[in-house]
Amino acid sequence: MRLMITGRHVAVTPALREYIEIRMERLDRYGLKLGTLQILLSVEKFHHVAEVVGVVQGRRLQAKTSTEEMYASIDEVVDKLGAQLRKLKERKVNHKFGDQPRVRAVARKAAPRSENNGMEVVRPRLEALTVEEAVETLTTEKLALLMFINALSGSIQVLQRLPNGRLSLIDPASDRARVAHGRA
Repeated sequence: MRLMITGRHVAVTPALREYIEIRMERLDRYGLKLGTLQILLSVEKFHHVAEVVGVVQGRRLQAKTSTEEMYASIDEVVDKLGAQLRKLKERKVNHKFGDQPRVRAVARKAAPRSENNGMEVVRPRLEALTVEEAVETLTTEKLALLMFINALSGSIQVLQRLPNGRLSLIDPASDRARVAHGRA
């Protein structure tokens, strides 16, 4: 991270510069690549203003605060910037699915759920799709697994994306699974 510190109606002393650098180092803990941050310090009557402007991952970050003391203003502006970085980092993490691949059964209506030995059993109402439609759905929605009723045969089938990028069509009624298409 590169800091550009500017003082307007205030002298940026070496002690003030060092304090800003130490406080800004705390922002590295968010693990985001910080480019250049512009820090503007100014004094307007009895108000000490600290403002930070920068770009992180294509998003503009800006924080501004005013107190009666410059060091307190710097602390507050770093806290505000930290909150923005934390929010940006949390948006990157998908809390709903985590690192697990997305799996979905194409359902028309919500199906009744029941308890069986402590496990939740979900019985979705599956949609009839052709294999080509299932491949398109799997690809467009970036799913790892799709369960559907084959519109031609009427059997329940599962289309799965393999780690190598190929697609596997699983037909539980048959003894084998076959690779439906090459790369998706």
